[in-house]
Amino acid sequence: MDHEEEFLNNFFTHVTQLCFEKAKESVEKERESCKSTQMGPWGMLLMHLPQIVLAERSYVDLGFLHTKNKGFLRKDNSLKTIYEILKGDLKRVEDMTRGTNSSGASVAEASSQLCQFITARIQLIDFYEKMYNMSIGNKAMKHQEILKIIEGIIEMHLLSCSHLALTAIKTTLTLECEILYQLTKAQVEVQNWRFLPTLMALYGAQTRMSAWERTLQSKESWKLGFGAPFRKANQQPALYQWLVKLRSAILAKCSLYFHTTLSQQTSPGEMRNIMSKQNLDYYHKIQSFQRKWDLSAVLIIFDARGTENSGPGYRHPDRESNHTEDFPIVISCPNALAQKPTIYWDNIRQEIKERQAELMQMDKISYIKNIKDAQSTLLTYVLTNIDAKMTLVIAYESGKQKDKDSHIVTFMTDLCTQLKCNKIYESLKLSK
Repeated sequence: MDHEEEFLNNFFTHVTQLCFEKAKESVEKERESCKSTQMGPWGMLLMHLPQIVLAERSYVDLGFLHTKNKGFLRKDNSLKTIYEILKGDLKRVEDMTRGTNSSGASVAEASSQLCQFITARIQLIDFYEKMYNMSIGNKAMKHQEILKIIEGIIEMHLLSCSHLALTAIKTTLTLECEILYQLTKAQVEVQNWRFLPTLMALYGAQTRMSAWERTLQSKESWKLGFGAPFRKANQQPALYQWLVKLRSAILAKCSLYFHTTLSQQTSPGEMRNIMSKQNLDYYHKIQSFQRKWDLSAVLIIFDARGTENSGPGYRHPDRESNHTEDFPIVISCPNALAQKPTIYWDNIRQEIKERQAELMQMDKISYIKNIKDAQSTLLTYVLTNIDAKMTLVIAYESGKQKDKDSHIVTFMTDLCTQLKCNKIYESLKLSK
C-alpha cells in the first residue's frame, strides 16, 4: 500500500469511527506536508476531504431531514444538496486527473469510487425521507414497497467502493443498508404473522448492528469499557440509536403477536421476565386494560384469507368450524377464549369481512352493538385494524358503564399507533 492509499485508509477509518476531528487534522497535516504538489492530483483530492468529514458528521447525526447543517455556507444547505455538490466536485477531480500519471490514475480511481459512495448516500437519504413521509398522519406504512427500494440500493452498490482505501466506509455502508433491509423485512413478516421469518430478520438486524457497534467501540471515548463509571450514555451516533429504537419497537410487536407461541416454550414466570425487558410489554398492557374495565374480551384476529403459511400453529384441528382457519385468534384476553370463544364468533368474522374496506383505512373504529353471545348476553363489539390483516376487537356487555366507550377508543387508538411504529419513523425528523 503506497502513502496515498495508506493515508486514505486511515482517514476513512477515522470517519467511520466518528473521530471527525482526527480526520480533519490528518488532512491538514497532509496538505502541509505536500505544499509543493497542492495543485497536482493528490492535492486536488485532499482539498475535498474536509467536506466529506462535515457531510458524514451531519449524516450520522440524522441531519439529512433538516435544511440547516452547520459548516456549509451555501443558500441551499440541505445535506442531500451538499452531497450532490461534493459528488460533482469529485467527478471533476476524476476527469482532470485520469490519464495524467500513476498518481493521477490512483486519485482518479479513488474519486470515482467516492462518487459511488456518495450516490449511495443520496439514495439512502431519499429512502429515509420516503419512510418519514409515509409515516405522517399515522398512515399505514407500505413496508413491502420500501423493502424493494432498499433491496435495489443494496444490489446497485454490491460491487461499489472496492478500492482498498475505502474498505472502512464500504463496510459501514453495507451494514447500514443490510440493517435497514432486515428491519423492513421483519416488519413485512410480523404483519403477515410468520414466526420464524420474523425472528430470522430480527436476528439478522441484530448481528449487523453489533458489527457496526464494534467499529464504533474503536473510538477513544469508548475505551473505558462497558459500564465504566465515567462513560457517557448514548455515545452512539443518532442514526445508530434510531435503528436500535426501531428494532426494539419491532421486537416488542413480535413479542405480542407471537406471545402464545413464545409462552409455550417457557414457564409463566420466565415469560413475564422476558416480556418485562421489552421496550413495551403490550400483552401486559392489554391484560391490565381488560381486567380494569371488566371487558368480556380483547382480541387480535388475523385475516388469513389468501395468505399462505401464516401464523404459528395456524391450523387448529381442535376447532370444529373451518372459518377459524381463515380468522385465527392471535391474542386473546382472557386467554381461555383462544380455545373456546364465548363471544359470538360468527358475528365478528362476518363484520371483519363486510367492513374490510373501512377497516383497511387503518384509522376507523367500527361498532357492533347489542349482539347476543352464546349465553344470550348482549355484547358490544369495537373493531379497528392495527395492520392490514390484523384486527383489534374489544367486546363488552352493552349498557355497562356508559363512560367506557371513550376509554376504549383512547386505548385502541394508542395501542394501534404504538404497534404501527409510525412514531418511530416520524422521529427521524424530530431526533435533532
